[in-house]
Amino acid sequence: MTEEPVNGFKSGFVAVLGRPNVGKSTLVNRLVGAKVSITSPRPQTTRGPIRGVRNGPGYQAVFVDTPGSQKPRDTLRGRMQRQVLDSLSESDVVLLLFDASQARGGLGTGDRYLARLVAESSTPAIACVNKVDLLRDRSEVLPLVEEVSGLGSYEEIFPLSATEGINVEPLTEAVFGLLPPGPHYFPEGTVTDYPESLILAEYIREKALVALREEVPHAIAVEIDEVERKDNVTVVYAIIHVERASQRMIVLGKGGRTIKQIGTEARRDVERLLGTRIYLDLKVRVTPGWRNDPRFLERLGL
Repeated sequence: MTEEPVNGFKSGFVAVLGRPNVGKSTLVNRLVGAKVSITSPRPQTTRGPIRGVRNGPGYQAVFVDTPGSQKPRDTLRGRMQRQVLDSLSESDVVLLLFDASQARGGLGTGDRYLARLVAESSTPAIACVNKVDLLRDRSEVLPLVEEVSGLGSYEEIFPLSATEGINVEPLTEAVFGLLPPGPHYFPEGTVTDYPESLILAEYIREKALVALREEVPHAIAVEIDEVERKDNVTVVYAIIHVERASQRMIVLGKGGRTIKQIGTEARRDVERLLGTRIYLDLKVRVTPGWRNDPRFLERLGL
């Protein structure tokens, strides 16, 4: 339940848009000051909109990390693309990210498509040219900044590095300046409204994305079956879904080494999240065609 705005309080929803693997989740985590979105080098890491909340004196900004915009090739990707469009239509401010590491190649058709959507929305927008830390000479970003400026009437354009924090604070101040008068959408101290079970599943999926081969990550879904709290330990029962038996063998790894690695690394993040000792019980299940199963996707919160 929201509170009425008091004494000029400002608040709003800030949609963070961009092509896959442009650094949206890393930026949202940096802006919020906490890990609310998982990250990995793989495209399609973010599958659903995740909201991270930043509170400050006189404002509350709700950053919405969206899936990377792409052509829908299955039901899952179709839902992801609709979530991008919904987040854009419901936002008060837009952060549109571009990849500075591709500066020499210029903008792609996906970049231009998103820029056109943002321009047509008439929502105040800031363009962010991310990953300047990957350039040998940061002046290389200037032609891309000039190209971006021709795609819309942006309030500002920031070359930045979400990983290194370069220009993130000036960007934050610019966002706060664009927030409209509004209420406290979430209680003070809230950093995300994402359900605990979905956060747990995402932490496990993040470690799986890092550990597995190229052909497996997009075929993986993680579902929390049960969370059982005992006196001195929390037991999390989770299922890693894959689409084929061969993928199950890859996830398990020789002698169970890969699944053990995923579980060990995920447990550390889950213990930080829950503030308690964790026993993580991971199983791998073959669920053919889950990416095109609407009911299964709803179970995953997608």
